[in-house]
Amino acid sequence: MSWSTPSPAPRRSWVPAPWLAAAAAIALTVVGWGTATADPCPSSVVQFEKYVAASPFYVGAFTYDSTFTDFSVAHVTFDRTQATMSLTASSGGRMTASARVVETFDVVGVPPGTPVNATLKFRLDGWSEQNCGGAGCGLRLEGWLRSGMDSTKADANHIGPSLGRRFVATTLTLPVTFVAGSPIQAQFFLTFGTGPGGGADVELLAHYDVSGLPAGVHAVACSDDVTPVRRTTWGTVKNRFR
Repeated sequence: MSWSTPSPAPRRSWVPAPWLAAAAAIALTVVGWGTATADPCPSSVVQFEKYVAASPFYVGAFTYDSTFTDFSVAHVTFDRTQATMSLTASSGGRMTASARVVETFDVVGVPPGTPVNATLKFRLDGWSEQNCGGAGCGLRLEGWLRSGMDSTKADANHIGPSLGRRFVATTLTLPVTFVAGSPIQAQFFLTFGTGPGGGADVELLAHYDVSGLPAGVHAVACSDDVTPVRRTTWGTVKNRFR
């Protein structure tokens, strides 16, 4: 399933509540992500949009750092070898910026086929600030964690006109059951957006990992260098289960 982004509403008719609802719907339509490449690691996905619809694009690299400038500015990064992501932006009008890391995890330290319960974690630290008191106000800053059909999110959104800064400092969690030798996918998503009203600034930093594993069991991500407990390459994992 691909992520199709609806065309923005005309600037004069934009209203905050439907816009935020549409953004949430987009964020949930992600079941088939990461299947666009035959690479053992699924591609990550980035989107920058200013006034007109712009399609998201796939990023196969493990690290990404890009700034988008068009009157407003958005800076998006991720480093899969460090399990980190970031999004900062300063917007004077309608704008969207997002990054999604699609990661594959497996466990080692138990025989193939062994079920192992654990917890996916996505730490979010950031803030949003809006100085908009008229029509077209509204700001979206959200972090999402998804695995299978389960998802959870946190936000520092502003609905309609508002002033001041709102903070998000939390760890999103999802319980998962690994079956050793059968990798699972998880998606880590940061997104920002504003309507035609101006005066918005945001910053959101994130880190993901796996916790709650039994003693002697370790989670390994497909980007080789990411292991929540110790370093074990994805190639090593695959060789163990062949």
